[in-house]
Amino acid sequence: MRIVFTELKSHVEEIKEAFRDDEVIIYDRPLNGDELINAARGAEILSVFIYSRVTEEIIDALSDLRLIVTRSVGFDHIAAKYALNKGITVCHIPDYGSHVVAEHVFALLLAIARKIPLADTYVKEKKKFDFEQFLGLELKGKTLGIIGTGKIGAAVMSIASGFGMKIVAYDVYENKSLQAKYGFPYLSLEELLSISDFVTLHIPLTPSTYHLINENTIAKMKKGSILINASRGGVVDSQALKDALESGHLWGAGIDVLEDETHPEHDVLLSAPNVIITPHSAFYTKETLQRIVQTTIETIRSYKMGNPINKIPLEYL
Repeated sequence: MRIVFTELKSHVEEIKEAFRDDEVIIYDRPLNGDELINAARGAEILSVFIYSRVTEEIIDALSDLRLIVTRSVGFDHIAAKYALNKGITVCHIPDYGSHVVAEHVFALLLAIARKIPLADTYVKEKKKFDFEQFLGLELKGKTLGIIGTGKIGAAVMSIASGFGMKIVAYDVYENKSLQAKYGFPYLSLEELLSISDFVTLHIPLTPSTYHLINENTIAKMKKGSILINASRGGVVDSQALKDALESGHLWGAGIDVLEDETHPEHDVLLSAPNVIITPHSAFYTKETLQRIVQTTIETIRSYKMGNPINKIPLEYL
């Protein structure tokens, strides 16, 4: 069986050993368009990461393809519905460690709320130790609005509880057991935005969530609040966010994702004030990489045994 991997830079020998009886071809970078077609021609299994886009055209060109495995939670880079309609199984990594993204969310939130990058740069460049210009915000007792109460949203709640924050949430699929555990209310999106001191996004990018945070919804956000996005860049209208930061309507923003991550140089947020941007690295720890590889191996093995696990959730298509 021919198995093609793209964007695989670590654990290469582990993958080769796991599938030593198969023809395994590994690329350490993203492949797209004709390059991906040529590389994956004849493959029954294709494993990609977020920057290799598996389009309808690519699916049509790969007549032997039977399984697509993305080594990520999100799968908006794959024409998944089209693939499923053609009888191709599509799987993902449902949870490589929700806590690691949640930790990054609070790293961003604290960095913005306490102006840590600005203070660090000031001390090192100015050789001064004045604190007056770095007045920050506390987390304890503040309201955290969590949009999306899946596994990552739940992990954020756990940390927020430790900080003594008030939690409110919005999700089209309400999790009653999670609500009972943390005692938070589900609100409408508008109400959540209007009362939250901090808002954090944990939803997939779908046609219904594209630019969910836009000029109109940002206008409904509490003045002086902070927005954190560690989900997908397309959930937020970047220009609308920049305008809100420049006007002072928002205190700041912590961003781990951009609308076009292949061309970050064009993103308007790079020149916006009071924003911290990390390069889609919320997931990126030594431990996470090991979990992703292990889950990928288990997923491919389950497919080969005739009972594939970790299929993408159909409700998000």
